[in-house]
Amino acid sequence: MPAPRLVRALCLIAAGLLAAGCTGGADPAPTSSQRPVTPSAEQSSPQARPSPVASVHSEGRTRVLEYGDLLVRATPESGGVRTEIEVANTYERDTTYSVQISIADGKGWTAHNRFWLQDVPPGKTGRDDAVIGSKDMGPIPQVPKIFVDEFTPIIDR
Repeated sequence: MPAPRLVRALCLIAAGLLAAGCTGGADPAPTSSQRPVTPSAEQSSPQARPSPVASVHSEGRTRVLEYGDLLVRATPESGGVRTEIEVANTYERDTTYSVQISIADGKGWTAHNRFWLQDVPPGKTGRDDAVIGSKDMGPIPQVPKIFVDEFTPIIDR
């Protein structure tokens, strides 16, 4: 198996493990409405980084997911779930990040958003936020489950 395929296969295996660990607690993961975690190994750096381990905890009403260089905060609001992301650029060059996040309740309510953090300088942190979902979808999850559907760094050459 060529090296890029091996790296992608390992990333997909790690992503499956991540999906199991990001639901927080013993609640089952959302079923048909959950999108699979699909990280990309397409980096301009020839060295593959080890897969990070997800950590989920609460800060008051806010659920927090730490996943390597990515930090996601999800806070229920009346109109949806306020979702804030932070990505620390640990590369040696400016990096653009494509991050897709899903927020779910574990019972069928699931909403998605893609964030683009462009040209984050080395050693700096890129930030963005959005309200994901709406009350038109049903009751807003009060203990949101956070899923990283995609986390792709695109390193400037």
